[in-house]
Order: sequence, then C-alpha cells, then structure tokens
Amino acid sequence: MTNDNTRTKANAVFFSVLMVISMVAVGFAAAPAAAANDDSTITFEDQQIDDGTVSVDTDIAGSPGDVVLTETDSDLTVVDVVEGVETGEQTTSLSVESGGEYQAHVFDDASLSAGDSADSASTGPVVSSDSAQVQPESRSPGTLTAYNNTQVFQGEEDISFVDSDGSGVDVGDLEGTSGNREGTPLQMPIPENEETGTYSTAGANYNGNSFAVSVVEPRINTAEVQLNENDVSQISSSRAVTDGSRNFEVYAEWNFANAENLSVEVQDPSGADITDEVMEDGSTLVADDGSARLDIDLSTEDSGEYTVIFEGAESIDQDSVIEEYTIETTSQDSISLETAEDSVTRGDNLDYTVSGGTNADYHTVTIDASDFRDDLSVEDAQDIFRNVQDVSETGAYDLSADDTVEGASTEDIDDVDYAYALVEVDGTTAAGSIETAYLDDASIDVDVYEGKTEADAIRNTSGYDSVDDVSFDVNEGDVSLNSPTGSYTVGSEVDINGSATSADTVAIFARDNDNWEPLNLDEEQYGDEVTTDDLTTISVDSDDTFEEEDVRLSGANNIFSFEGSYDIGVVDVADLDGSSNGNFADGELSTSEFATASSARYTLDVQAGDLTANFGTINGQIATVDNQIDVNGTAAGQDNVVVAFVGQRGDVETRTVSVDSDDTFDRDDISLDSISQGSVSAHVISPGRDSQFGDGGDGYADASALAETISGFGGGQSSGDQIRSSIVANTIDETGSDDLMVSTTFRLNDATLGINNVYPEDAQAQGVNPVAVGETMVVEGDTNRQPDNAAVTFEILNQEEESVTSASTDEWGSDGQFSNTFDTSDLETGTYILEIDDGESTDRVNVEIVEERQQPDDGDDGDDSSGDDSSGDDSSGDDSSGDDSSGDDSSGDDSSGDDSSGDDSSGDDSSGDDSSGDDSTDDGTPGFGALVALVALIAAALLATRRNN
Repeated sequence: MTNDNTRTKANAVFFSVLMVISMVAVGFAAAPAAAANDDSTITFEDQQIDDGTVSVDTDIAGSPGDVVLTETDSDLTVVDVVEGVETGEQTTSLSVESGGEYQAHVFDDASLSAGDSADSASTGPVVSSDSAQVQPESRSPGTLTAYNNTQVFQGEEDISFVDSDGSGVDVGDLEGTSGNREGTPLQMPIPENEETGTYSTAGANYNGNSFAVSVVEPRINTAEVQLNENDVSQISSSRAVTDGSRNFEVYAEWNFANAENLSVEVQDPSGADITDEVMEDGSTLVADDGSARLDIDLSTEDSGEYTVIFEGAESIDQDSVIEEYTIETTSQDSISLETAEDSVTRGDNLDYTVSGGTNADYHTVTIDASDFRDDLSVEDAQDIFRNVQDVSETGAYDLSADDTVEGASTEDIDDVDYAYALVEVDGTTAAGSIETAYLDDASIDVDVYEGKTEADAIRNTSGYDSVDDVSFDVNEGDVSLNSPTGSYTVGSEVDINGSATSADTVAIFARDNDNWEPLNLDEEQYGDEVTTDDLTTISVDSDDTFEEEDVRLSGANNIFSFEGSYDIGVVDVADLDGSSNGNFADGELSTSEFATASSARYTLDVQAGDLTANFGTINGQIATVDNQIDVNGTAAGQDNVVVAFVGQRGDVETRTVSVDSDDTFDRDDISLDSISQGSVSAHVISPGRDSQFGDGGDGYADASALAETISGFGGGQSSGDQIRSSIVANTIDETGSDDLMVSTTFRLNDATLGINNVYPEDAQAQGVNPVAVGETMVVEGDTNRQPDNAAVTFEILNQEEESVTSASTDEWGSDGQFSNTFDTSDLETGTYILEIDDGESTDRVNVEIVEERQQPDDGDDGDDSSGDDSSGDDSSGDDSSGDDSSGDDSSGDDSSGDDSSGDDSSGDDSSGDDSSGDDSTDDGTPGFGALVALVALIAAALLATRRNN
C-alpha cells in the first residue's frame, strides 16, 4: 500500500514537471524572431558630399535593419533609405543633393521612401538619431563659398573656404602644390594672372587627404545670338523675336557657371545700352549644365548692327573673359539674288547666290515655265534647278493642283507653272546651280522669295511677291565632230566622237550632192521615211562630250560605201522638228535647215581598203620539224581575211583570220602538216569595197565559205599551179570583183644548221680562222629553224671531245643568221672542236687557238697568213667544210642556194637570200678546201719546173 502511494506521488510529480517544461517550450516557440534593437548604434560625422553621397557608420544588433537619412524639420522628411543593412559594423552610403544639416536613423522595418515623413514608419527608430552638418560637393553661383576639392577662378573676390567638417580655412594657408606655384600662397582677390593648378593646406606635401582647391582660368566658350538654336549673324527685323515656332535668343556656355552667372548687355548701332528694352525676361544667364539662354527681341528696333556683350555677373569681368557677338538686322528688301555669269552657253551649269539672308532660313528660287526649252518633259522641268550646295529641295509646281508636279502626278508640261528650288541660308548666303540645257536660248528671269523656316518654306508663290530677281542670257551652244574627219576606208569601223556644249543627244548625218541623210548607227539602212523617233542618237555626257565606238559608216549609210569626197555632219537632236511642218518632216535636212540647226559639217574622203601581209619564214624557208608559220598584216575596212597555202603537189591549208579594229590581223603557229616538202605558195585574200569575195555566189559569200571552197580544191589530182589558178580566177580575176590578194612563196625543207665564220673579234674574216689566247672568238652561222621553237647551243670541245665551254642563243632574224662570242683567256693553245646543235641538226669545225696571231705586214702577207695558215691548213680547210660536219645538209645542199632565192617565194623581196645562198654554198661545199689546196700544189710544181728549165 505504501509502495503504491509512493509510486502514485512520483508519477504526479513527473507529469507536473513535464507539463511545466512543455509550457516553457510553447512559450519559446510562440516568441517572435529577434530584430534590430536598441543595442544598435549609428554615427553620422560632419562631412562633404562625395559624388552625390554621404557616409553613415552603423553597428546593428539583433538582425538587419534599415538606415534612413532625413532632414531636420519637424516631419523628418526622408531624403534616402537603404534597407536591410547587415548587423555588425557597417558603412552605408546615402544619396543627398545639397549641403545642410541632416539626421541618420536605424529602423527595424522603416517601409519608407524619399519624401515620406519618418513619423509614418511602421516602427519607430530603434536608436537615437545622429545629426551632421553636410557641406556641398560643388559651389553655387553667388554664394562666394568654396569647399574642399572645388574650383575657384582667376579674378574672383571675397571667397570663403569651408572644409568638409564645416570649419573655415584661411586663404593664406593654401599654397601651390607643384610647378611655378609650389609653396606660393593663394591670394585674395585671386589675381587675374594667378598660376592655375592645385592649392592646398598641405602645400607641396599634398596627397589628396587635405583641403585643396583648384585655380582655373575662366572662359566663356560660346556667346551667340541664335535663331532656333542656330547661330545667326544677320536677320530681318521682323523675324528677330521669339514667336510661335521661332525662337530668337542669346545663348552662352561658360566654365565658371558654379561660381558666377553671366550678365548680358545689348548695345544698339550707336553704342547705347538697350538691354532692358529688348530683354524683358532679364539679362542674367543662370547656367543649367554650364549653359543658358534668354529671349531677345530686336523686332521693334531699327535695322542695323547690334552688339551683345557677355561677362561674369560678379567679379569675373576682366577683359580676357568678356565676349562680344554682333548681329545685323535688315529689312526684307536687303535680300539679293545674283548669278555667276550674265551670259552662258546652253548646257552649261550656272551658279547663283542668295545674299542678305538669315542663317537657317529657307528661300524659294523660281524660273517661270515661259523660259523653258520647247518640248521639255515634266521630268526635265524638275531638274532645271540642280540639287547641289545649299539646295535642300528641287522640283516644279502645278498651281492648278496647288501641289508640286510630283505630288500632283502632273503629266502634261503645259500644267507646269514654274521650276523651283529651296535653298537654306548658311550664315547670310545660300548658293545653288541651274541646268541651262533645259532653258530656252533667250533672256531668262530668276526670282527669289522671302525667307521662312523649313516648316513654313514657300512652294506655292501665288500669294507672295518676289523680293529680288536677276536675268541672264542663254545662248545656243556649239557642236563639233572630232572623229571621223579627213579620210575613211570603206568597210572599216571608226569611233564617232566630239563635243556638244548645249545638247543632250546628237545625230550624225551624211551628204553627197543633195540633202543631208541621217546615219543609222545600228548599221541598218533607214527606209524612205525616217522620223525623229527612228533616229539612232548619241548621248552627250556631263563633260559635254559624246562618243559611239566601232561604227561602220558604210553600213550606216550607203553614201559612205563608195569612193569619193562627201560631207559628214553632227546635229543637236533638240533642233530637229519631226512635225508635219518641221525641218525633219521628210526624214532629211536641206542644206539651209542643217545650217539653221545647231550643227557642224566636215569633209570625209572615202577610200577603198588596201591589203598587206607578211609571212614569218626563216631565210625563205620553214623547217619541217617546226612545220608552223606566222602571218600578219593590214586589211583596212575588213572583218576577216582568208589565208591559204598551196604545195607543189596540190596540198592545201586554209585559215580564216579576223581583222582587229585598228585594221591589223595576225595569226601565229599555222600548221603546215598537210603540205609536203618543197615549194609552197602563201596567199592572203580579202574582199574589196563590196565586202564580198568574187561574185558573191555559192562558196564565196564570206571568208569562211571561201576558205572551205579553197580547201576543196586540194586533195585531188590538181597540181599546185592548177589550184593557184583556180583561186585567182574565182577571186581577184572574177568579173566585176574588187578582191585583193597578197602572195609569196617559200620552201618547206628539212632543218638546216651550219657554222659559216669563226674569227677574232678584232679581225673580222670569212671562213674559220685561228684565234689567239685571250682574244674574243666570234662564231657566226645560219639556220632555217624558228627562234620560237629552237635554240642553238655552242660548245667548244678538246681533242678528247670533252666540253671546255658552252653558250646558247635563240635570237636570229628572218635571214636565219646568228652569232655568239667566247672568251679564250682560259684556253690553252691547240686545236679545238667547235660544235653547234639545235636539237635536230649539228655542225662542227676545228678551231686553232694559237699563242699569237701573225699580224699582216701588207695585204699580200695578210692573205697568205689568213689563206694559207688558217684556211689552207687542216685547222680550217679540212674541218670547216671539207669534213662531214656540215658538208651534207647544212649549207651545201638546198638550205639556201635553192630555197632562198632560186624559187618564187622571195625572189622579188629578199635578194639578200641569193647572197646568203652563195656564201653558204662556198663555205660549206664538201671538199672545196681540199680542192683549193690541190690546185695550189700543182701551181707550185709548175713554177718550180719552169725555174729549173
């Protein structure tokens, strides 16, 4: 029983304790979270605004709170709030615009914004506020107080200096920090020539942490009178006032706006001060961001020149600061219009100038439609005034539609009343330009109207009077033809060019003995009835020149298809009237109608074309290994020529070659593969004046057809002579034909190569001659190879046929003669082999290198020295031509004797081939040197026998 009671009491105590603990726990759970409390502190020191902010130091206890900056008025008007400042020591920046006394507070939850009253906060401040005196960041005009790190200006007086904590600073404590001002105290008043720069209480030890000011030179950067914010130096009196959309003001920018305002004085032409009369809103400019403007009214003042004076409103009024601006007011009658010239040639641009205007004003300049050129289009009327220089708009006006022709979509030129230009005045003048090509050749009147703003610019002039006008004369311009003049070859293409100072387009005409007929530049003959719309014309460029390239005059008008002397002329198309009673009604111009128009005439001698041709043979030959030939020449008036080659066995090769615009033609590397060796005739054929081959029948219509026809002559049983006869009979000898032909012959041979002469450079001689050591050896030879296809290699070999020295050349002319030189300084005396090679043929001779050449005492000894020793000996006589080096093919055979002059190929034109052929044969015939030696020995034996007898 006792145990049960004891247990019962213990349980009761246990549950009682548990209940108490639970209640305590509930109490803790229901309690709010900790907040910023009165253990928080705030410190707000006296200071100067820094970049628009002040600093407050806090040590918030509990949880983050709000820092609030207020004024010190009864409502504690909030200046700035920073919410959620962290606990512990923090520095908070708050925005402030001006100096004065402020209070700083810490709130648990302020729920405030700038302009609110701190009394309206959801909770009161958790700590007592701290107040501070805040100094301005910059100066204010008229206060004469300068703060730390602000500017003061030369010429200022009575300035007080206040540090960041509000304490005063004596001017004598401020010294220059560097340069010429270092250690020099700042003076008050500040001298007008005081050294600019920093002055500080720390003097030369200034490091940015002590009080300092900067001395600056005061300047008025801009001082103007403006119309709609554009400076104006001249204006009509009626517009010299702010009215509606027009703002007429004085305007200034200055660098000392935080120290002083500007004072403005206005003086009339006599120098009297009329400021109060013309500036009703006052004459002090108060800066906003360093600039300010005030209305001025000169509209009631007499016309004349007015002076506006700008200077500091307090002590900054020294001469170096004062600025003056002069503006002239005028009556509207002072607007004038001038042209650069009194008389111009139609087509020239004419400059004009509007003077006496107001800057940024818009004046309307017009030319009446009665001064337009006849038959002018609406589009051209809009271009009479050029959109250049000060012109902002050009066009033409339709008064019946009360709109521009563009706005009214005017199509009839009769509805256009005038052309106009809007010019914007720059300063006092505005310039523009007139395109006189669209004006009549008469006296032209130009009017100018009063100035307006851009928005009010005049386009419809019906309600306004012209304020000035000017006249100028337009004269009919000249036309001239530079090409073609002088002579013309039938069928040839020429460039037509010349000048036309007043025309937009020109037409070209031709005359025989009757009327002037137009040329169709499309090279299609006109029919019987030609209208102005049918004419092919040439446009005139902006520099007054015209040109049409590659015109075949004989195709443009038949007059120029026949030889003779004719007239060619150029006419301004604007002077052609194709109406029923016009000068061009019948598609032609009489001589008087041509002369009356703007025109020019010239004489043109028409000639038949000629033909020349040159074939690229070498010494009258073509080597079969090259088997190609070049041809070039001239064929005036032709588009194409036919080139034909005919072999002696009836082989034929043809080509069609085009003729360039300069009447020349050329074709390289024409293949002769189909031609057999032997004599070959070459022909170039062109049509004459009639531009057709032969009678123009089948197979002869054009160059391609003729080439095909001639090709068909070959491949059969006909000989070369028969084919040549057929070509001649069907072209130049055809009845009524005016074809032209140039012919020549050459030989198609094996490649030839030979050494002709070897001699010392200082002793030219024929044949192979000895050369002394140290002399320059000259080697001469010939070939029939084309230099484009071959090169000749020279090589000197010793008796073991080892190469000693070598050279090469690929330069020789149509005669096939080539040469080269060798320096023998490094050669030893003895006999050497000289070998030449072109890749197909070779030739070699023995050359003697001697210690010293025997010098001739007279002509006979010289002959003996040369004839017996150098040529009659083995050194030259046997090896140069008696050996097998060139005896067979290089010169003794067909190379030059037969081919160059024996045939028809160049018998007329290249007689030099004969000489070349003879020389080549004499020097290169096998055994000839040995024969001479044998004859000499027999003669010597006979002489000896006679002496014995």
